[in-house]
Amino acid sequence: MDIAKDIIHRIPSWQKIADIQIEKLAGLTNQNFQVTVGGERFVLRVSGQNAARLGINRLHEQAALQAADVAGIGPHVVAFLLPEGHLVTRWVNGRHWGMEEFRTPQNVRLFTETVKRIHQLPPNGAVFSPFQRVNSFLDVARQFNVPLPPDLAEFLRTMQNIQDDQNNDASNWQCFCHNDLVSVNYLFSEEDHSIIVLDWEFAGWGDRYYDLATLVYTHDSDGPIPSPLEELMLTVYFGEFSPWHKRRLQGMKYMLMLFTGMWGLAQHGMQQAGLIPAVEDFDYLEFSQYLFQHDIPGLQLAFQLML
Repeated sequence: MDIAKDIIHRIPSWQKIADIQIEKLAGLTNQNFQVTVGGERFVLRVSGQNAARLGINRLHEQAALQAADVAGIGPHVVAFLLPEGHLVTRWVNGRHWGMEEFRTPQNVRLFTETVKRIHQLPPNGAVFSPFQRVNSFLDVARQFNVPLPPDLAEFLRTMQNIQDDQNNDASNWQCFCHNDLVSVNYLFSEEDHSIIVLDWEFAGWGDRYYDLATLVYTHDSDGPIPSPLEELMLTVYFGEFSPWHKRRLQGMKYMLMLFTGMWGLAQHGMQQAGLIPAVEDFDYLEFSQYLFQHDIPGLQLAFQLML
């Protein structure tokens, strides 16, 4: 709590307020707190020390947050403290969807339409490439001698095939993307039947199919949404459904899991080196090894069958 108190003292409008309450919230990369100031609730995000190693640029994040706030699809920013990138936003009155509640045509459509709005936001100066991020995370894992998957070379060859598909795509696949649309990173508002998206750390100019892949795996521990809902998502987004849309999406589903697996290995290495704290009831290495043994090979085979 001491670090939260120190940050709160740096916010000018709060310095003379005595009635401030702090409650710790969940978080992996960063520490998060609910801060109640004079009866009004806010969220304080304490920036993690590993942000730079994860490819996170706080100035780019700030630009994304401001654009999302103006567009009405992100939380209202109260303070953004540099150079660390500590963030204070207004509390969002909403809730997370459970897996079964999300997996309805109505809610998949609503989320897809929200993603289309995200993709209309202006560039924030960042470029997000899952291919480059995988290689960067691999470098971090090697730096800290993290055990790598035995089939790594095959996984990387498949990654190259998917990058070839992207390079050969003549459509307008590049746009501003969120790149981390997991279920904990957005809230559904009952009041106006809308979605507010949180956590814009990885936002940047990228591949729209990657964002759609994160929608498919938004409840990642429960696996992907069923094929009929995936087809609905693509139809809502593009106005049609084609084999090429499905193939490009399949490639990015693989890249999403490869990115996530490599992220876990990099986090494990930094944790073992004492650069980041351990997370209660979560093992980065065990998490990654499961993905490399189960999800990633299955997605690899599904993509190869489309070639």
